[in-house]
Amino acid sequence: MSERLDLIKSLIIPADVIADVGCDHGRIAEHCARNVPCKNVIASDVSDKCLLKAKTLLGGCNNVEFRCCDGIAYDCDEAIIAGMGGILIADIIRSATVKPKTLIVSPHRDHYVLRKTLCELGYGIDRDIPIIDRGKFYAVIRAVMGGGNNKLSETQMLFGAECDVPSEALRTQLKKLYNTYAAAADKNKVKLDQVVAAMRLQGVAPDGDAHVK
Repeated sequence: MSERLDLIKSLIIPADVIADVGCDHGRIAEHCARNVPCKNVIASDVSDKCLLKAKTLLGGCNNVEFRCCDGIAYDCDEAIIAGMGGILIADIIRSATVKPKTLIVSPHRDHYVLRKTLCELGYGIDRDIPIIDRGKFYAVIRAVMGGGNNKLSETQMLFGAECDVPSEALRTQLKKLYNTYAAAADKNKVKLDQVVAAMRLQGVAPDGDAHVK
């Protein structure tokens, strides 16, 4: 079982209608239907094939509705969106006619764009947890309309609203980014300085590096 999937599940809160957007096999929808207090679960995907997989997994659940659609083309109180890039997730949220009160999102890239979009739309981030799953870096973000933190610094936009909270996953990612940018330090000075700022918050620094004071 994916550690990231377990983390996503742990951040889901009770709500009347919960949507698993881009549900694929429907594992999140199944968890919500069986374990989270709610009236109704929507499993939606743009692919009929994926919905068939979800229907097979959720065959015993009578509180699940299946929708073949692009994005959030329905009303829901809470939406979970994962397995996509941050730009696509941001577009889905922007396009929703009625914005869910709570969002749990986990992009595999373009975290900055997604956090910026959430704040612009009036969401505040109350959890932003970095994780490395199967060798890849992710963040799992929970955002609440009108709540949480929506005044993020540039460093928080880039590396997480909780980038000052000690995290081995974030430290590992920052060291990897540092080594990549340091290989062409003059060309990557801005990015390198941003990484170093986050490393300071994490209490780590490359030995002997001139950027860290």
